[in-house]
Formats: sequence, structure tokens, C-alpha cells
Amino acid sequence: MPDNDLQTIINETFRRLNEASRRLRTLEERFSLIETNLSNERDAIIRNRSESISSLEKISGQIKNLDERLLVIENEISRIGKILEKTAKRTELEEVRGMVSLLNPLSSKFVTEEEVKRIISSSSKKEE
Repeated sequence: MPDNDLQTIINETFRRLNEASRRLRTLEERFSLIETNLSNERDAIIRNRSESISSLEKISGQIKNLDERLLVIENEISRIGKILEKTAKRTELEEVRGMVSLLNPLSSKFVTEEEVKRIISSSSKKEE
């Protein structure tokens, strides 16, 4: 009987040892899977970081380009403003138009020197 008890103990010990080994293999497989997943995630994070940095650099370049274009536009607006300050305003043009229409021989009635002399002589004859 003692051999039987000893055999039972040895069998139970091997069974527990096999069970522990099986659990250890399962845990090692899980650990390996987790390690692989972490490595993949780390690679994805590094790739995303690189893409983000590239995108930010591109956006930064575009902002600098827009800033330069805005500066050119502001300078152009300033130049146009200075040109417009030198041009005649609407009221000034209307005033000049009025003066020209007064002096326009087609619409105004001017008298010649001979007509003036005739008017003066006819007026002086009437007074006599």
C-alpha cells in the first residue's frame, strides 16, 4: 500500500506539474501576444507621430505662404490708396464738368466782337 500511496502522490505531483506547465505556456503565449500587440501599437504611434509632424510642417509652410501673400496684398492696397489720393474726386469732376459746359461753344451763346459793337451802336442810337 505504501507504494500505491507513493504512486498516487507522484501521479498527483506530475499532474499538478503538467497543469502548472500548461498554465505557464498559456501565460507565455498571452504575454507574447500582448508583447506583439504593444510592439505593433508602438510602431503605429511612431508612424502617426511622423505623419503628424510632416503634416504640421506642411501646414506651417502654407501659413508662411499665406502670410507672405497677405503682406503683398496689404502693400498693394496701400499703393492703390496712395494712387487714389492723387486722383480727382467725384465732386471735383462734377465741378470741372460744370465749368466746361459753361464754356462749351455748342451749348453756350457767345457774342462776337462785331455783334457787341452793333449792340452798342444800336443802343447808343436809341439813346440819342
